Amino acid sequence: MTSERGFALIAVMLVLALLAVVVTEFAFSARLEASMVRAYRDGVQARHLAEAGVQQAIREILSQSQIAALDEDGQLVFYRALPGQTTPLRLPALPRTRVGLGPGEFSYRISDETARISVNGAGPDRLEQLLAALEVERVQRDIIKDSMLDWRDTNELHRVHGAESDFYLRLPVPYRSRNGNIQDVSELLQIRGVTRELYVGVDGRPGLGDLVTALGVTTVNLNTARPLVLKALGLSDAEIADVVRTRVRAPYPSVPGRFAGRGFTVGSSSFRIEAEGVVAGVAHRRVVAVVQRGADQQSRLEVAIVSWRPGDDE
Repeated sequence: MTSERGFALIAVMLVLALLAVVVTEFAFSARLEASMVRAYRDGVQARHLAEAGVQQAIREILSQSQIAALDEDGQLVFYRALPGQTTPLRLPALPRTRVGLGPGEFSYRISDETARISVNGAGPDRLEQLLAALEVERVQRDIIKDSMLDWRDTNELHRVHGAESDFYLRLPVPYRSRNGNIQDVSELLQIRGVTRELYVGVDGRPGLGDLVTALGVTTVNLNTARPLVLKALGLSDAEIADVVRTRVRAPYPSVPGRFAGRGFTVGSSSFRIEAEGVVAGVAHRRVVAVVQRGADQQSRLEVAIVSWRPGDDE
């Protein structure tokens, strides 16, 4: 009888232990599932917040401005040129950093696409000058320049230092050459010779992705172009220093005579918006949009989205 009671006690203890394991596993699974649901929810909300940042940036772009320039912090600002006034009027900017909305916040940065060199419109000499300004070695410059031209042309015949589909199909993740114009600057990372370090920049130096645009712009904004872009356009170091120093005090209302005929302008209708949404300080989502400002048939300003892609999320 005593042994039967002992066996019953052991059986009860085993059942209770098994139940404890099951309950613990269930509780862990429930917590894990709840965490996954929260992470998904926060990610969706962060994405919407980033999109809200794009929409607020578009509100600024739709202002009645004729001149786009940089302030002392390197942020893009808009100016209106009033009749009879020699100094343009700076328009107030909306908050761009950590703007609270609903469960989180958004931040955004507006940059001028006309401050960049077109990778679809620039000739080999202009690409050569830009890569030289980035201190890319000559051999690497030849590879990038020829490969970029091969990527854009409509055939599969590669240049001396270039690459076509036969090269890219041998990579660990194979793909084909586009054989057409570059549609987004991030596409440069697929072109032979363009490393991620060159694209994003290192040690405080701007990357190639910040200096070029996929739009077919034919002029560069003297008020917003980076010094490396001005250098690629043939300006001397003294001229670049003078331009940067002058435009911080007041933007150029028109292209100075000494720069006439060199492909410069002072306004822009194309902009890049890089927006980020954050929820709970953890979920980060980014959006990069390129937009163009124009007028409809009733002469009302409107914005068309040229490209839209997710950024690198954290």
